[in-house]
Amino acid sequence: MATAIREILVHLERHRISLVDLTTSVLLHQGLQHPFPFLLQDLIARARETHGVIYHRPECQSTTVSWAHDCMTAKYSSALHDLSHNNRDLHFNILHVQPHQIREFRMEEMAMKMWEQQPMLWSLVYRLVTGDNSASDEKPIGGRDSDEDSEEEETVDDESEDEMVDDERPWAKMRGSRPRAFKEIKTITILSQLLHSRYRKCNALQSVMGIFLHSCNTPEKVVKVLTRMGISVSLTSIHRAIHSLKSECFTDIRTLGRTLLVSYAYDNFDVKFSTGIPTVEGPQDTLVHLTSGTLIRLEHGVTAHNLRCGHNLWEKNPNNPNASNPIQFHPHATMKFLNTLHFEARNPDAHRLTRRGLFRAYLFKKSLFEYRPQYFRDLRESLTAPDAVEQIPIRRAHQVPLQAMKINQSTVSGNIDVLMDMLAQAGVGEADAQGETSVDMTDLGDMVQLIHGDLGTMERVISAMERRAIDLTPTSWLQFVVFVFGLFHFKMAAADAIWRILVSPDSARKDTSSFMAFVTKLRPASSGKLTNNALFREQHELIGHVGEVLRLDAWRIEARRYGYLTLEKWAEAKPTLEAIDKVAAQLVTQYVEGEGTNLYQMKNRSAAQRDKQHENTMRTHHYLLLYEELSYSMNAGDIGRLETMFPPWIQIFRALYNVYPVGLRRAVRYNMLVNPTGRAHHFRAVDWVVELLNLFIKEMYGGEGSNYTTNRILDESALVLIYQNCHRVFEQNFLLSGLSYAHGTKNMTATFNDVQQYIQGLEESPNKYRAGREAKYEIPNALDCSAAIITAESAVMMMSSRCGARLKKKGGEEWATKTIGD
Repeated sequence: MATAIREILVHLERHRISLVDLTTSVLLHQGLQHPFPFLLQDLIARARETHGVIYHRPECQSTTVSWAHDCMTAKYSSALHDLSHNNRDLHFNILHVQPHQIREFRMEEMAMKMWEQQPMLWSLVYRLVTGDNSASDEKPIGGRDSDEDSEEEETVDDESEDEMVDDERPWAKMRGSRPRAFKEIKTITILSQLLHSRYRKCNALQSVMGIFLHSCNTPEKVVKVLTRMGISVSLTSIHRAIHSLKSECFTDIRTLGRTLLVSYAYDNFDVKFSTGIPTVEGPQDTLVHLTSGTLIRLEHGVTAHNLRCGHNLWEKNPNNPNASNPIQFHPHATMKFLNTLHFEARNPDAHRLTRRGLFRAYLFKKSLFEYRPQYFRDLRESLTAPDAVEQIPIRRAHQVPLQAMKINQSTVSGNIDVLMDMLAQAGVGEADAQGETSVDMTDLGDMVQLIHGDLGTMERVISAMERRAIDLTPTSWLQFVVFVFGLFHFKMAAADAIWRILVSPDSARKDTSSFMAFVTKLRPASSGKLTNNALFREQHELIGHVGEVLRLDAWRIEARRYGYLTLEKWAEAKPTLEAIDKVAAQLVTQYVEGEGTNLYQMKNRSAAQRDKQHENTMRTHHYLLLYEELSYSMNAGDIGRLETMFPPWIQIFRALYNVYPVGLRRAVRYNMLVNPTGRAHHFRAVDWVVELLNLFIKEMYGGEGSNYTTNRILDESALVLIYQNCHRVFEQNFLLSGLSYAHGTKNMTATFNDVQQYIQGLEESPNKYRAGREAKYEIPNALDCSAAIITAESAVMMMSSRCGARLKKKGGEEWATKTIGD
C-alpha cells in the first residue's frame, strides 16, 4: 500500500494538486463524486479518524482546536437559540402566573425537554459538571421507565406530615440515582442561566425561584445578587407575579364560594410586633388582632338540596320570635339520642367484648407489639385496626384560603363582621327587595352554610344569632349559619379535662402511682412546668406515653399470673395470637374501669379490703383510653366511632350536639373531618386546618424584619398554600430531605424501660390489687357527676315549661334548682 500511495503522491505533486484540494474537490464537486462513490463514502465514514490524526499531529494541534472551537461555539450558540425560542415549556409568563404552574413545576421534565431537543448541548454541560469525558449520553433520570432502579426506590420524606401539598416527584423516589440527580440539577441550572441570558422569556426556573425566594422572606439584597447571576427574576417581576397570583386566588375564592357547596372555617390570631412608634394622629398598639378564614368544598355527595333548609330551621329556632315550632335544647333527650345513634348488636366476639372493649384490646396489643421483646414485635403485621363504625370515604380535601381580615373576632360584633366579610369575599349575598343581586354576587336564598370554629367562637356566634333575631332579612338575622364545633378544640378540651382531673389537684400528685409520678420520670427536667402550664402537644404526648407505660405494666402483671416472671420469659414461650388475644381481653375486663369492672362495688368494700391506688389506676386507664379512642377515630375518619365518643366526653365537660334534617345532618357529619393529603389515617379536624393556616400566615410566610407588617400579612394571606406548595416543589425537585415541620416520632423504648424499672421498684404495682393500700387522692367519676348535672338541668327545664309563672315569681331557675336540691 505504501508504494501505491507514494505513486499517487508523486502524481499529485506533478499536477500541483494538494491533499486539501483533492479532499475538498471530492466533497464539494458532484462531478467528481459519481464516478468514484467508494472514495466519497469512505472519506465520510472515516471523518472522525481523519480529524483525530490531524489533531494528534503536534504542529496541527493548535489550529485544529481553534477551528473546532469556532465550529462548536457556533453550533452550541445556535442550539441555545433554538432551545430558548422554540421550547414554550421553558417560558413563564410572569405577568399571568397560574397557581397550577407552581404546583406542576418539575425539574426532571425540564431535563427531558432539553435532552430531547438538544442532546449535544445537554451532553456538553453534563460532562463539564461531572468531569467525566466517558460519561454516557443516556436520557436523564426523569425520562427513565418507572421500573428502572425499582429495587432502590424510596420516597423522600415518606413520613412527612406536610399537609395540603403535593408530594409526588419521579426522581425523588430513586434513592440509588441521587448522585446522578444532583449532577442533573446543576446541569439544568447552568442551562437555564444560559437560556435566560439568550432570551428573557425563557425563564421557567428563574420565575419559580423568585416566588420561592419571596415566600422565604429572602432579603432583597440576596434576591438582587441572584438576579445578576441569572438564577432568579428581578424584584419587580417577583412583585408582578405575586400580584397575578393574588388575582387568581380571589377568582378561585369566588368560583368556589358561589357554588354554595362549601363550608367556612375561621379563627383569630394575634400578631405581636416588636417595635412601634405611636403618634398623636395614630397611636400604635404592637399587638394586632386578626382573623383568618378558609373555604372547604363539601364532599361525599352533598347537594344544594341538602342545604336548602334555612327557613325550616329558622321556624324551629327558639331565638325566632315568630317561630311556628320552636324546639328547645333538652340535655336528657340529647344524651339519649347520642347513646342510641349507633346501636351495638350483640358482639359475636368469643371474649364478649363491646365495641369499645375491642378497641381497648387493640391498644393493649399495640403497646405490647411495639415496645416489648422481639418476638412480640415480629407480630406487628398481624395487628389489624378495629372495624370502623361508620367510615368517611377517603377523599382529598379541596380548600381555598380567604384573605385574612383585620377584625377582632373575640367579640360578638366582631364575629358578625367576620361572617359578612367571608360571604363578600366568596361572592355570596342577599337579593334586594326586587329579588335581584349584582352580576358577580350569588343569592343565598334558603341555603344554609356550614360554619366551623372553636367552642368559644360557637358561643359568640350563638349570641350573635340571639341579638340579630329581630332583624328584617334572613341574612342579617344569620339564618344561613349552621355552626359546626371544631373537633380539634374538642380534643384539646378532652386533654385539658384529663389534666384537671389527674394533675391539677395538689393531692393528685402525691401518690407514687399517680399520673404525675410517671410524668416526672418521663420528663424529669420539665415536670414542674407541666403541672400548671402544659401545652396541648405536651398533654397529648404524655397522655399517650403514660398510657403505654401502664398498659405494659399490666401485661407484666398478667404474665405473672401465667407463671412468667417477665414478658421476656413469656416471649420465650412463644404464645400464639389466640393466647395473646385472650390475655388482652382479660386486661380490658379486669384492669380497666367500665368493661366488666365495677368500681362501685369495690368502693363499697371495707377500708381494709379496698386498694385505693389500684382503683385510681383502673380509672386512669379508663380516662386515657377514652382519649386514645377519640384521637384514633378522628385520625381514621371513623365518624361513627367518633360519635360514640361524644356521650362520655359530654358527661365530662358537657358539650352540645345539634340535630338537623337528614340531608344536612349527613353533610355536617361527613364534613366535620377533612383529609388534606388523601391518605388513610390522615383525617384532620377543620379547625386544625385553620390553625395550620394561622401558622403559615403568621410565622412562615408573613414577612420578616421590616417587611413583617400588618399589610403584608393581610395582602398575602390568601397565598400561603401556594407558597407551601412552592416549598414542597423545591424540596422535591432539589432533593432536600429532612425539612418537614411535622412532629417526629421518637423511640421511647429505653425511656419506657426506665419507667418500668421505677414501677417494679415500688412496694406494689399500680395495676396489682393489694388490700388496704391507701391513696392521698381518689380520682372522681366525672361521668356520674355530670350525669347528675344533666338530670338536674332536664328537671329544671321541665318544671320551667309546666309552671313558668310560678318560677318567675319565686326567682326562676335558681328557685327550681334549690327545690330539686332540697
